[in-house]
Amino acid sequence: MSEPIIGIHRAKTWQIGLFALNDVAINFYWMMMTFMAFYLQGVLGLTVALASFLLAALNIFDGITDPIIGYIMDKTSGKFGKFRPFMAVGNLVMAISLTALYFTSYASGTLVLALVIASFIVYDIGLTLQANVTRSAITVLTNDPKQRPTFAAFSTAFSVLLAIGVAMLVSNLLEPMHGGLNIDMFRHFFIIVIIASAFCTILAIIGIRTKDRPKYYGVAPESAQKVRFRECIGVLKHNKNVLMLVVCASTDRLFSHIATNAVIMVMIFGIISGDYAQFGQSSMLVAAPSIGLALLTTIWYARKYGQKSALLFASKGAMIANVVIFLAFVFLDPTTLDFAAWTTFTIVFFVGLAVRGGFMTVGSRIVIPMIADCADHEVYRSGKYVPGTISGLFTFVDKVFGSLNVLIVGGLLIIAGYGETFPTPDTPYSSAIFIIAMICYIGLPMLGWIINLIALRFYDLTPEKMNEIRMSKEKKHE
Repeated sequence: MSEPIIGIHRAKTWQIGLFALNDVAINFYWMMMTFMAFYLQGVLGLTVALASFLLAALNIFDGITDPIIGYIMDKTSGKFGKFRPFMAVGNLVMAISLTALYFTSYASGTLVLALVIASFIVYDIGLTLQANVTRSAITVLTNDPKQRPTFAAFSTAFSVLLAIGVAMLVSNLLEPMHGGLNIDMFRHFFIIVIIASAFCTILAIIGIRTKDRPKYYGVAPESAQKVRFRECIGVLKHNKNVLMLVVCASTDRLFSHIATNAVIMVMIFGIISGDYAQFGQSSMLVAAPSIGLALLTTIWYARKYGQKSALLFASKGAMIANVVIFLAFVFLDPTTLDFAAWTTFTIVFFVGLAVRGGFMTVGSRIVIPMIADCADHEVYRSGKYVPGTISGLFTFVDKVFGSLNVLIVGGLLIIAGYGETFPTPDTPYSSAIFIIAMICYIGLPMLGWIINLIALRFYDLTPEKMNEIRMSKEKKHE
């Protein structure tokens, strides 16, 4: 093994951009999974309660596998590097597992349920293999605190474009083409996801190829493999920055995923506003301002004031925009939403949506390079290079919280009387639909941003602290 590189090391901008596509590859599958509730209930015939339970159980199982895969990753370093094999194998496993789910003929209800569970388990293993790399490998790409936000900038732009593309693809192309959210539409959607995700994975592997080497781990070669599983507990116990970041990101993930849940989008655009096609139109139109705001925050603000300050700034900005959106739904007429005619509601909703969308994206993307800071701090604190373990712990709590997404939405729907079928664009408007939509679309995300403001008071990895960590490493190797 090569001796570790001490001091600042950077990546080329194109390497960071290509590696950010690993997150896009995962999010292609995640975006498809947001429609899984419709597939399980509408195509396979499962009840709302059972579909919600299965999706929640998938997230919990997914969280359990993260620390295990992270631990294995920290002990791995072979001919093809530490991270690239996990990316390739993970993407292949996800494709195979869901192929069985979408392209198998079902003989009975029992067989359907068994196949769903088996597919979910295998899919989760593949997802964990690839997803842990995104949060772990930033440490080898660059340790420059001013360059790490560049990853968040690329990830932000890509995630916004992906959300727009998927919204347009489903609501404006696939759903009308196949006459609804039926088996043919889901199979067509899945084929697109497989091809696009595999392509992004290949590009991400190219981006990290020259940096996926032991000399960039930041520790002596002999210590890189001395990782014990019980050290997972030590990280959470002694590294408060990891704990605070977990609190921020897990609540953010939960409430933002509820706000963008496919069922909630149907309720907001298809039922309350009365035109589901406006969902795709709104996603396309808010793209430029959302990306612009997100890039300004991640490239300029985060580089100048640090990633912690950027997350605080984004949380406060999203809260203000959220209030604007809520007031529009209460005091204006959402049925006048029309991006061709641009009514008063359309203008106010557009401004609020663009600003909130940009800041929400910053919040979800900036935590990834912040995890790399936590990994560097752990080397400084304990001398252990365990990015996989930290990523695994992070995603374990993150996904356990995330599993509440479908349970909360499903539970609210059951209380409102939608226990057998999910609302569709043809479902009549009711006050219960409006209340559920406002709780999920407005109220819960606001709670998440308030939690961010509190937790970040105890997070101390500022640019000054990261510089202290780097200088400490240099002194140890003089």
